[in-house]
Amino acid sequence: MRVQANPADIGRCGCGRRDYCDGSHGLTEEQWQAKQVEEQKQAAAQVAAADFGDD
Repeated sequence: MRVQANPADIGRCGCGRRDYCDGSHGLTEEQWQAKQVEEQKQAAAQVAAADFGDD
């Protein structure tokens, strides 16, 4: 990534897995897929536990 060419790219990761750099570029494809599945499970659990105040 060439941050010098575009200062707006500071903090972005060049691997394309995320819009920001969190180190996921260092994961193998298998690890990355497992991480995505885990994140989806966590997101679903948060939605299920959320109180939307409709009761």
